[in-house]
Amino acid sequence: MTYIRKHRTVAAAICAVIVVVFAATAVLVQVAQYEPAYAVKAGEEELFKVKDKATAEKVIEDVMNEYTPEGAQIREIVVDKKISTNLSTVKKKNADTEVMSAEEAVDYVLEQNAGDDPLFCVTVKANVSDVEDVEADTEYKADDEMFEGLSEVKRKGEDGSQVVTDQVISVNGSVLNKDEVGATIIYDSTSKVIHKGTRVRPHDTAWADYSGSVIGEGNGNNIANFALNFVGNPYRWGGTSLTNGADCSGFIYAVYHHFGYNSVPRVGAQNIGKGVCLAEAQPGDVVFYGHHYAMYIGGGKIVHAYNSRRGICVTSVYDPGRILTIRRLVE
Repeated sequence: MTYIRKHRTVAAAICAVIVVVFAATAVLVQVAQYEPAYAVKAGEEELFKVKDKATAEKVIEDVMNEYTPEGAQIREIVVDKKISTNLSTVKKKNADTEVMSAEEAVDYVLEQNAGDDPLFCVTVKANVSDVEDVEADTEYKADDEMFEGLSEVKRKGEDGSQVVTDQVISVNGSVLNKDEVGATIIYDSTSKVIHKGTRVRPHDTAWADYSGSVIGEGNGNNIANFALNFVGNPYRWGGTSLTNGADCSGFIYAVYHHFGYNSVPRVGAQNIGKGVCLAEAQPGDVVFYGHHYAMYIGGGKIVHAYNSRRGICVTSVYDPGRILTIRRLVE
């Protein structure tokens, strides 16, 4: 009997050892299925997991930098929830999908915080300074040595610059309030000065012929601006090419034909359209001098194929000589 009891005791001990071994093995197997990770939380809510603490801290730092204006003087930063990092675990088989890289985590936070239900809110109060242009004023001065309708820039003027400082309040990078608190001039602007003619030209309207009507609808400014593209190109007698050479009437002919006004003749444009006086002239109107054509561009100026020496150029409306008629072809 003693022998039997001894063997029963040994068997029980062996069973106990086996149970312990199996339990330890189960724990080891379970532990082997997991690996460490770091969770980033806002308050008690877990936002995401990354591989280690250094990555978690870098994500938080990068997000805060995204919400902080570059070069700003920070007055206050307030986060509405406590941002923390905690050691956690993740199943090895899910690591690729559950553990984010630093870049993925930053993008995720910025995207979520841009919506109506952000993960957390970062309010930044800062002073932000920027260099801004100070636009130059324009001064107009009467000049009785210039004819009416003419103007000339006597001084081009120059914009100045200043440093403007604003107090800015932003939430998750979006500016909610901006107040200017100071400005420092770096250098002053210089006014642009334009002289405008006041001198009345004798018989300015004596030659005006108000007969006729326009040949169609159109924008004279667009036509004049198109014609100005060819300033500097050559003059060629009998030519109608805006690039290779045109004479005065060929220039007018080519410009208007470009816009589809095919009723404009090669010569004789002074006989079509509606007559206007110089005081009423608008860009795109054709000015006729007897043996010369030009296009009015405004401000007492014309663009025309002048001669073989000067080519297509811009001059005063009075430069070619006495005006015989001005014809408006479109309006």
